[in-house]
Formats: sequence, structure tokens, C-alpha cells
Amino acid sequence: MAASQGLDTRYNLVSSLKLVDPKGALIEPMKTCTESNPLLQDLPIIQSNGINSHEDSRETSIPKPQIIKIGDGHDASVSTWDNFKETISLFVDRIDVPKHVLDMMPNKDRYLASREDAHFRGFGQGVINHILYGSSVADPEKFDGLDVRYKTPDSTDPTNPSSASADAFVFDAGGGTGSDTCSIWLLQPAIDKLFGITPVNDPQMGIKIEDVGYVYDTAENSKQRRIKRKELEWKLGLCVKDMRACARIRNIKSSISNLNTGIISLIYQARNEVFRGPEPVIMYVPRRMMTHFHIMAENKQNVIYDRNNIYDVPMYRFGDMMIRQQDAQLITETGVAAV
Repeated sequence: MAASQGLDTRYNLVSSLKLVDPKGALIEPMKTCTESNPLLQDLPIIQSNGINSHEDSRETSIPKPQIIKIGDGHDASVSTWDNFKETISLFVDRIDVPKHVLDMMPNKDRYLASREDAHFRGFGQGVINHILYGSSVADPEKFDGLDVRYKTPDSTDPTNPSSASADAFVFDAGGGTGSDTCSIWLLQPAIDKLFGITPVNDPQMGIKIEDVGYVYDTAENSKQRRIKRKELEWKLGLCVKDMRACARIRNIKSSISNLNTGIISLIYQARNEVFRGPEPVIMYVPRRMMTHFHIMAENKQNVIYDRNNIYDVPMYRFGDMMIRQQDAQLITETGVAAV
């Protein structure tokens, strides 16, 4: 027997009639669950060199010249590399609307379009949540997000890529280890830096939207019914080819009263000492931290509002970095002690 779904876990007449007004017209609901997560807009997405993964290498050393006496011999020098492998995960969702429910809607096409819009928005939010906080520890089919890769702050030198006990490029803001902290991410989305990956030779870049049409499905009473079905799929992974393309300032107290300009020195240090190359570095912050930067802009403290950015639209920036608000970034992160 199929597992029974409650009224809040399936499309049904009770919930769908909430979208119909007393005159029988379809209501467009207020989209109170919409989020702003611009990292998906900023992140380049390319085809990987594998079906379910991407294999690449990072340079660990380069040849160095030698100074010798005239007439003496000298040795050859070499470059060295480390290989790494990134996983592609399969994100899926399904839209099932019973035919009897759909037939009672005053405008079937508009109703379906509204449901699809909600699923697409939820799909994007699920993807960005995993890019930030996903982990393969318990589920190897999932790729590791940024939080797992840049987790433990280095109390001595956060710019040291060879730290034995901490994660490189993670800065400690000193907010403790409670569940009331947040992070600022400085990221350099670019090819050969930080980018998304999809399966090789897939012209749709891992995205598949299939309108299955009407199919039979088992209802809650274990009887067959007809439903309108659409399948959503995205095969996507995250590749951090250059570890210097990311820096994290974490353990920042989330309450407005505790936010202060003391994090400015950490932001400048991370921007100036971690990143290489001409590609823009972008600052991603949670909504609460954006409030703090608005206050800094009003007080003329390092934050500027202008069009001097790659999108040529009015936007806050810190130095040469755009400040991008991300709703998926939590203000309830559990702090991690620096080591």
C-alpha cells in the first residue's frame, strides 16, 4: 500500500480552492517565500570532463631558477601538482496535480504556471542551500558545499594554505561558538577559480524539464487516479579549482547590537592577502549583515553605493567588492572555535 500523504504534502481541492476568489477567479498568491540568492547568477557553470564528476589538478609548486658560478653546472627544476575530483549531484522534483483538481480550476493553464513557478523557485533555493551548506559526509551522492570546505578558522595565520589543523582562508571574528553567528563570504566566481559543473556533452547543462502529461498514480485510498505530471531535474556540482578563490569571515555575532566595524580589518586582510588574478571578488552577506552595511554607508564608513560594478547597476560595495545579499546565508550558524 502506498504511504498516505497529508493535505499539506500534496495538491488537493482543499488547498487549491484557497487560490480561487468568491467570484470564481484564480488568485495569484503573494510570493512570501521568494528569496534573493545572487550567487547562482554570478557563478559560471561549465561542462565537466566526466558524466558524474570532474577531475582536475592544482599546481603545488613551480620551477625556480638557481644562481651559479660561471662555468658550473646546474640541476633541472620541475613543477608539481595535486589531483582532485569533484562530484556532480542529481537534484530532482516532481509536480503532480490530480486531474479532478485541475479540472475545477477556473484557468487551468494559469494554475499550472503558478505551481511551476513555485517549484522553480523552491528548486533554486534548494540548490543554493546545498552550494553553501551541503555535505557528502552522510550522503556520498551529494557534493560538498562551501561550509564544509572552509569550516575551521586558523587562529595563527588564516592566509596559510598549509595549516595542519585549520582550514585555509577562514578568519575568526571572535563571536564565540553559539548558534547565533553568521559569515561573510568573499568569492571569486570565474573559470579556473570557482564554478559550477554539469555532465560532459550535455547541451542542456544538466537541466531537464519533462512534461510527462497525464499518468495514473496511486491515491491515498490505494486506488488509481489520473494526475498531470511534470519532472524537474538538474545535475550540478561545485568546483573550487583555486582554493584562493574563497575566503570566509565567520563567527560574527548576528544581533545588530553586537555588529561593529571591527570586522573591517578582517575583510581587508582577506581581500588583499587571499585572492589572485584580475577576476572580480564579490562579498556575499546574510540579510542581517546587509543591514549593518547600510548603516555603515549612511555613516560613510567604507561602504559606497554606486554603479561601479560588473552589472552597471546601483549597488553597495566595499572597496572594489560588490556586496550581494543572500537570503540562504544563515544568521543561526553554530560558531566554530579557531585552532
